[in-house]
Parts: sequence; C-alpha cells; structure tokens
Amino acid sequence: MVQLITILLTFFTLFVPTVQGAEKSDKPYKRSSVIKSYRTSMKEKNFVQARQVLLDAMRQHPEAAADPQLYRYKLDALDQLISAENRKIYLNAKPDTLSFFNYIYELHHTGLQCDSVEQLHLATRHAQGKKAQPKLRNGVAQTLLPHRKNLLNAGKYHYRKKAYADAYRFLHMYAETKNADIFTDTRGNILLSDPDDLVEVSVLATLSAYASNNYPGVMTYLTESLQDSTLRPQLLEIGVKTCAALTDTTRMVQLLEQGFQEYPDVDYFYATLVKHYNQHGRYEQALQRVQRMTTLHPQQRDYWYVTGTELILLQRHDEALQAFQQCVDIKADDAEAWAAIGNIYLQQAHLAYEQFNLPKSHPDYNHQKNSITQAYRDACNAFEQARKFDENNTSLWLDGLRETYFKLNRGKALRALEKLQ
Repeated sequence: MVQLITILLTFFTLFVPTVQGAEKSDKPYKRSSVIKSYRTSMKEKNFVQARQVLLDAMRQHPEAAADPQLYRYKLDALDQLISAENRKIYLNAKPDTLSFFNYIYELHHTGLQCDSVEQLHLATRHAQGKKAQPKLRNGVAQTLLPHRKNLLNAGKYHYRKKAYADAYRFLHMYAETKNADIFTDTRGNILLSDPDDLVEVSVLATLSAYASNNYPGVMTYLTESLQDSTLRPQLLEIGVKTCAALTDTTRMVQLLEQGFQEYPDVDYFYATLVKHYNQHGRYEQALQRVQRMTTLHPQQRDYWYVTGTELILLQRHDEALQAFQQCVDIKADDAEAWAAIGNIYLQQAHLAYEQFNLPKSHPDYNHQKNSITQAYRDACNAFEQARKFDENNTSLWLDGLRETYFKLNRGKALRALEKLQ
C-alpha cells in the first residue's frame, strides 16, 4: 500500500498544475466562493471565465489543486468550449481550429489529473483501513470518449502543417491514454473503441519527435513504430541518429547492426557501421561487414577497395593486394587501386631490404636481392598504371615512381619526373 501511495504521489506531481512561478493569493482559500463563481460563469455561458476561475484557484491554492471535484468542474467548462467551437465548424462560422484542438488536449490532460487526484485520495483512505470507491472516474471517462478521435486528428493536422512539436503532443496523449486506467470500468472492461492504430500513431509520433529534436520522444515510440515494414529502414536510421544525439552508443550500434542485417543495400547502415568500428580501432569487425558486401556484390569495385583498406589496417598485406587486384580486374583504369597495389609492393620491398643482411658469399644472396628488385619492379609498374589512368593526380604516383626509378637505376625516367615539380 505504501508503494501504491508513492506511485500515485509521483503521478500526482506530474498532472497537478504547478504553482512554481505563480503568485500565491494573499486571500485564504474558500472553496465555496470558487464554486459559486464557477457556477455563475457557467450559468451565464461564459465558459472561458468558468475555466479560468478554476485554473486560478488551482494555481494559487494547494487545496484547490488537490480537489478532484474542481477538475471535474473544469472538464464541464472545457466540454462546453469544445461544443461551441464544434458548432462553428458545423456551421462554417469562422471556427478557431487551433483553439478547438487545444481544448481537446486540455480536456484529456484535465481528465487524467482528475483521476490521479481522486486515486490519491482513495489510496490514502485505503491506507487508513477505510473502504472507498472512485466516484468520478466513470463520468470523466464518458466525457473524454467522444473526443478521442479528434486527439488523433489534431496530431495529423499539426503534422501536415509541419508543426511537429504540437503534432507529437497530441499523438502522445492519444497513445498514452490508450492504456489509461480511466478507460477501464470496475469490472475490468475496456471502454475504448479505438481502432488498432498504435503502430500508425507510433510512426507519426516518432517522425514528429525527431523533426522537433525531441529525442526522448523518439525512443518512446521507436520500438512500436518499427513494426511498420514500409518505413522500417528510415525509422531504424532515425533511431541510430537519435541514439547518437543521446550518446547511447550501445543502442546506436545495436540499431546499426539490425539495419545492416536487414537492409545491407541501404548504404547508411553499412557505411556508418564500418566508420564506427574503424574509429574505435575495431578493424576486424569492420572487415567482416565489408566482406559481406563483397559476397553480395562481387562486381562492386568500391567494396573490394574498402576491403583492401581494412586488410592494410590489420597488417594483412598479401590479402589486401588480392582485394585491390579485384578492383583493377573489375575496372582496369582504377588509378586509386593501382596506387594502393604500388604502395603494398613498395612496403614489401622496404621490409625485405631491412631484413636483408646476407653476405655476398651466401648461396641465397642473389635470390633475396632479386626478390627485392622484383618488388620494386612490381611497385613501379603499378605506379605507372596509376599515372596512366590519372596523370593529373600526382599524389597517387609521383613519390612512388620517384623512389622506384631511383632504386631501379632508371635515371632518365627519374630526371623526367623532376621536371614535373
């Protein structure tokens, strides 16, 4: 029971009007005076004033904010305001659509307030060992029910107008109240007759929240919205970007992996996932994702090039050489791939030279020396190919050719390179 009271107190603080920043009245609170003023305004059909009387009382007096009956009265005033705007819509008499929708939102918000305050009173009585039943819940539910559809209509209206923060507010209220206790009667029967539209509403709520930078709102509805197969790739992408904004790296990677597994041809998931793993030095994981793409698309040059790059990061140069060779097999004039091949041969030549310490008399001396020379020749050939296919991009081949020409004693060719500077 103590736990129940704690929960209700938490709920109470969420829905009862706050008095922070409001001036407390110097006059003592007189409930009878508030009710009299309210009833006078209602009798005069001044429903705006009737609502304001109750709002002022709740903001200025804690006793009023804790009185469920005042919320019930406020519901009646709001219901009349909605009816007045509804008549204008029906008669096409310059209706105020925004006010109409805002009153509907306030009606549901007030209904939840009324129920939470009443439930707090009931919990207190139960804790005292007294019996008590809700008196207002059913009436509140019946007041809200006719206006349920317009909560959704309002959400869609604001979404079309690109007023995404407002769209989310209405969609959230609609979805949140689907499971509200207020719409369950004493026998456990659900009073709502909403269609099975939670996925549709969740999609709109997710899109609205993301468009208004409401990242917690995105995460509230993301899981449900992902049941929409049509927009699932876009929603997964939104989820990834939202988690990045919330610095939730674990969830971000989970969604990336999910997107990549289901939609490998959506470049966003593949590229972002590989970039993430590379940034964190997890080159093996990055390589595995790229290799999946080479399996799916063996004739796509770009995947082979990235594979070669990842293999270099893993110091697996022989395999990288094969990957770059796949690039030029697919696209013979691939200057970048030829330059990458040249750099690998050049590195192999450097490594072999560093380890070359045999005397001339050793039987393997000539063999190892020739191997180094051949590596320089292979590098030179690759750099010349890179130059042939992209002569203007000297960053690909100039330094490589300069070194290989020097090592291979190609003085004439080397002098011709120097003229390029």
